[in-house]
Amino acid sequence: MRKRYVISTVLTAIMIVGNCVAGTVQDFGKWETGELLLENYSFEDGLTAWDLEDGSCCDRGGLYTMEIDEDNPQHGDQCLKIVGVQATGTNWHAKIKQLNVSMQGGKEYTLIFWARAEEPRQVSVNIQMQQEPWDFLQGGDIQLTGQTWEEYKLTFAASRDIQRQMWVGLAIAQSDIDFWLDNFRFFEGQPEDELSLDGEPQSVDAKQKLTTQWASVKSKRF
Repeated sequence: MRKRYVISTVLTAIMIVGNCVAGTVQDFGKWETGELLLENYSFEDGLTAWDLEDGSCCDRGGLYTMEIDEDNPQHGDQCLKIVGVQATGTNWHAKIKQLNVSMQGGKEYTLIFWARAEEPRQVSVNIQMQQEPWDFLQGGDIQLTGQTWEEYKLTFAASRDIQRQMWVGLAIAQSDIDFWLDNFRFFEGQPEDELSLDGEPQSVDAKQKLTTQWASVKSKRF
């Protein structure tokens, strides 16, 4: 059973020629409000564009693995499973994240994702500079309630310009309980600004003329 807490919104993203697999636009002034700023948001391209940083890389003591799971995805044909082997009790000691993301100061941004877990556990939003001085930009603790897919969101105002120098993801080392992610999106604007094609967030050709419609369901903020 799938339980939707937030809103189904309207999302279109541009595919461009370049080094990025999904072609998300990261240059200021080239993306639209509501346009997807993360690649492979639904893990249909496997682990492409996603990075797992755990304690084994930095002598922190934590150990996690990530894998693609085709059993019971929330969206599409597969989702991401994070397997916890050893927690440290400190959330930032391990992270699942996507690098080289941009945002403009003074504008609002929304992170929305679906998740479920073997048992209730906490994760933490982690939006941070990916190089020195490693400034923490935005975060917040989120309680995953259990084995039913649920949607979580966070909207915030960007404090400054960051161009291709930050990551967007979750800090996870506070617990070793396994959990799953799917439909993980980040875009400029409020949740209702998200652009979609037939109610499904996805990347599309920028030259394609799209007919979109607003979908409205009962919403609840976590």
